[in-house]
Amino acid sequence: MTAEYEEWQRLLSDAFLLPHDGPTVLFLDDSEITRLLPGAEDAGRHLGEAVRSRVRITEGRSMFSSITAAYQQWQRGSQKEPPPVLPVIAITVLAATRMRSDSEARSTNYYLRLAQALLPDATQQETETLRNDLREGGAFLNAVEMWRGLHSWLDAQDGTVGVSTIRDHPHLQRIGYPLSQALVRQSDRLALTRFFQALDFRPGSAPHAEVILGALDIWTAALQNRLSDGFMRALGDTDIRPLLAAVVEAHARAWDGRVLTSDGKQRIAMRLSIDLDAWQARWLFPVPLGGPETLTVLATDSGQEVQLTATPGLAHYAARESLAVSPELLLSGTRLRGREFTAEFPPSAVIFLLPDPQTGTWSSVPGMLPFEEHLVAISGAHTGEFQQVLREAATEGWRLIPQRGSVLLPGYALFRNVRFTDGQALELILSRLPGLRRIGVTPAAIPRARLVRGLPLATSISATHYLVGGEPDLLLPSGPDPRPATVTLDGRREHLQANGFPLELRRFVSGTGRHLVDADGQALAFTTLEEGPDPAQPSGTATLGWTSGARMSGSGQALAVVGALVTDTTDMIPVLARRSRDESWLLHHDGRTERITEPVPPSFLSSIDIDIHSPSFEISAPATARWLAQRRGARWHLTEIGPADPSEHTLAIDILDAWKRACSDTNGAQLWKVQLSMSAGSA
Repeated sequence: MTAEYEEWQRLLSDAFLLPHDGPTVLFLDDSEITRLLPGAEDAGRHLGEAVRSRVRITEGRSMFSSITAAYQQWQRGSQKEPPPVLPVIAITVLAATRMRSDSEARSTNYYLRLAQALLPDATQQETETLRNDLREGGAFLNAVEMWRGLHSWLDAQDGTVGVSTIRDHPHLQRIGYPLSQALVRQSDRLALTRFFQALDFRPGSAPHAEVILGALDIWTAALQNRLSDGFMRALGDTDIRPLLAAVVEAHARAWDGRVLTSDGKQRIAMRLSIDLDAWQARWLFPVPLGGPETLTVLATDSGQEVQLTATPGLAHYAARESLAVSPELLLSGTRLRGREFTAEFPPSAVIFLLPDPQTGTWSSVPGMLPFEEHLVAISGAHTGEFQQVLREAATEGWRLIPQRGSVLLPGYALFRNVRFTDGQALELILSRLPGLRRIGVTPAAIPRARLVRGLPLATSISATHYLVGGEPDLLLPSGPDPRPATVTLDGRREHLQANGFPLELRRFVSGTGRHLVDADGQALAFTTLEEGPDPAQPSGTATLGWTSGARMSGSGQALAVVGALVTDTTDMIPVLARRSRDESWLLHHDGRTERITEPVPPSFLSSIDIDIHSPSFEISAPATARWLAQRRGARWHLTEIGPADPSEHTLAIDILDAWKRACSDTNGAQLWKVQLSMSAGSA
């Protein structure tokens, strides 16, 4: 039997204590122990027999004396190997994972589960005697010392075998150690990396346990973020919550910044990209932290191979022969697996998209952002209710994009110019339409309070200084459902509803100085200044210019002219026109029409191994031009030329003839105004 104990020592050491980065968790339930010893009929019973071979069950408080002696001898040695107590550690964790409420005991009766693990075939009286010896008799105190010794040994390894997550409970001071390892299973550890990313902290600077606990309540409220049943029970247990918070904090401190999928590989969060001008939808593959220059992933359903190539300076991989975007993949989600990376897109009945500055298209984001203008794709089953939300809570200007003829996203409706600025109105309508809240028609989840926007100063040396009058907004922690929150700003306390919409702090702040914010116990601070601390111009200012020899400046050369060098001035007006139109015209003030030819894309784009679509091209319009008119199919899109905020219209008339008549007589001019007022508005 002693050989079996040594075999379990080796098995457990190889399973949990090999060199690795990140947290070390000794989670061991019945399914995990079977994986460690697949040939055994009952691996849990086999472990119990191995421990009993070194334990004298009938000797009460001294039952672990043999293992304790070996442990003390190990302490006097070099301690190169793990302490020889791993089987005892394992069976105490196994007992913790078996805690449940049934006719035999309450879920909190840990010592009964440990006695049953050590003596699975004992009579009720024998089990009760062993339970009393472990608890009241004090025999478990020896196991506590073993736990402390293992924690110290892990710390002494300086992270070579991971970072210890062994924690004590503030009240359950003996059994807190095994409980700390039974709370977070492998699937939870992987999912928590997404939670840490949502917390938005740099590796090595994890928030405090109290902040993490409140953030977990909010983050796990969303169906897609719920963790294992055991984890969720612990999160809702007032006795276990403090221990869970300490354990998750330990995981956060050991987090290396990588987000992992359920198969343990680094995650590539696929995004949906929609180009309304080219009328195309495709997948984007963001380059993850430490991602390679090239990799290959396979679609799990079809086996289609997709080759990804990184391009310097771009945030997304170039994808060759990527999957086609389909309603099935959007609704059910999709996953492409590689050797070390997995690309995945979650099931999405509603998708919010924002402009992507690198691709020039619309790109999906995790949720709705208040005050931002979105493109929204929503499943046809929810379109009617979503239109109710838009009518009652969105700002004016939204519209449904027709998909007649060429359907871009079958089964989905597309809405553009969708913007929400009234949190109360949105909350009111969603309270009557809970189905939309469940699919994600809510602001993006905010697990942790943070300062956003504002006019920051001295960003190279500080992230918390702002210009007076440009104070930041406060985002309060919020999930799918609004929640009450308490905010204190410079001693002034307010009770608010946290609903994902920012609180404008500039309404409550006056003057310069340091300002303190407390958001449900989370402390934040920022400082307002009249101007930046350094009066000098920013680095790089006035380094681009021309020498006296009319050459562009180089390093160390004296500049004769700083800025642009032009031979004469021009009254030409730069105008951006959309590509891929059937025809484009400038409409001049005297009724003349001038046809514009769309230029071909720059030749250098063909040499880049990435699909870059330039949605616009520039026109130099003379001062006589009043409108840019572009046709696609039977519909014309008009853009006013000149004003800083030009009006835009969509009409299905003969624009060229209507403009000539508008410039030729009063009736034509009146008709033109009527046609514009009755147009479909901004396109």
